[in-house]
Amino acid sequence: MALRNGSVFLEHSFAFRSQAAILIGASDWKAKRNHFYGHLKLPQDGQAFLTPVIAHLDESLARLRDAVVCGKLKIDDAIHIDPLVASATPSNVETLRGALFEQHPGGQLPEILLEIDSASHFSWLLLGREPHSRSELLLVYAAILAHGTSMSAADLARMVPELSPPAIRQMMHRVADERKLRHAAEAVLTFMHQHPISQHWGRSDLASSDMMSLETTRSVWKARADPRRRTASIGMYTHVRDRWGIFYDQPILLNERQAGAAIEGVIRQGGSEDIAQLAVDTHGFTDFAMSLSRLLGFDLCPRLSHLRDRRLHVPRHHNVPSELAAVTDADVRLSLIECAWDELVRIAASVQSGQCTAVQALTRFGVAARGQVVYEAGMHLGRLFRTIFLIDYFTNTAFRHEMQHALNRGEAVHILQRAIHSGKIPIELARHDASLAAVSSALTLLSNSVMAWNTMHMQRSWNILEKIGGDSTRSEGLRHIGPTHIEGINLRGTFEFPIARYAHRLMPTSAFRPDSPSQWRTA
Repeated sequence: MALRNGSVFLEHSFAFRSQAAILIGASDWKAKRNHFYGHLKLPQDGQAFLTPVIAHLDESLARLRDAVVCGKLKIDDAIHIDPLVASATPSNVETLRGALFEQHPGGQLPEILLEIDSASHFSWLLLGREPHSRSELLLVYAAILAHGTSMSAADLARMVPELSPPAIRQMMHRVADERKLRHAAEAVLTFMHQHPISQHWGRSDLASSDMMSLETTRSVWKARADPRRRTASIGMYTHVRDRWGIFYDQPILLNERQAGAAIEGVIRQGGSEDIAQLAVDTHGFTDFAMSLSRLLGFDLCPRLSHLRDRRLHVPRHHNVPSELAAVTDADVRLSLIECAWDELVRIAASVQSGQCTAVQALTRFGVAARGQVVYEAGMHLGRLFRTIFLIDYFTNTAFRHEMQHALNRGEAVHILQRAIHSGKIPIELARHDASLAAVSSALTLLSNSVMAWNTMHMQRSWNILEKIGGDSTRSEGLRHIGPTHIEGINLRGTFEFPIARYAHRLMPTSAFRPDSPSQWRTA
């Protein structure tokens, strides 16, 4: 606990550094303070930040009171709301789904990789250049598959006879850089979102994040017991856009709070579109995380368990409508927030600038830091934001539907990921942080490739439907049809890579030419 809250530290440790090392140094903060405040778009006076927040809180309390008076919800010793009823599905959804996938071709995972690579050139990003030969390109794909599926280098060598296990392992080490793999996955995601059909799927500034567990061997130190599957597992935390596609991923430990991982994905994502709201479940939330995310410029929107037992928090001596008094605690100390305002912004600036990660910041300022002024200030500020969020959640049914819909996106992507990675993480890849990050990012690259391939063929079908016209072309139904379709896609079996078909785009300057069959025979 002392190591977590920073009261003791290890000079040689990166995770348990001193407070002076984990945050922006005092001298740098003093010299560049104005720059950091401007970059975060925050006022230097804590009271100037709190004034509109309190005004927003008062508006929300008045809206909740009106909802109680009108009978839309009930308050006694708790807040009671009606269960969320499934929203009406447009009548043309099934017809439209059938029309979109009627001409959808069957797919082989190797050919999907080739087709998407020829459009996004993710193999170029992994190598840092154009592939020099057909064998080198095959090795890149084999390395991605070895990291992103449960297959070993020996398994892939048996499926692609011209490749040897040592050569595959060497390429696995070469591409096992999470930055390269993440850059490649982002390139595929960018290609996917270039299709106009993706604009009908949802909002560009909304995303969700959640964890899925992948089984591994019990002897791995980072393995933890999955309470649902009762197997030794490692968590893979993914961020999914409302318009589909994974934009950030990271391996994490099971049974730990995921709020730091949730925030880290939003601020480190390389896309051009900023996230305004991130939907998470209860494990992706803490009060300190609510305040940190708001200081970093976006809202954390948790789907909380035991919702009826959640209480509202307002400043001390604040006027509260009598209808809400039974579920409201006037325990927020604004003076404490104002006193620690500069230090709170320093923490946010440290996370944003990369001085420390959000995971490290929320570990340092977690429950182990209880009693520290900055931790208590962050908790009190987070309670204000949680109260505003809960009132929106209670009174705005459309908002509840939108958050649930975003979380369902993530669950659908996890189903696709489990179809791709159906076995255990090999022990040699589960022992080290770097190889675990490569497993996570390679699985993201494969998942985004399948979704991009589906999107490409859905767009072609949609273009034909628009020319024909009729009821099936009403675009509101597209929001209910995602690119996670895996029916007819072969993710296992003998792998054949028809490189000759895509060589002119994958290796345009290579000495090989597709008019030489002996050189371009399929594997």
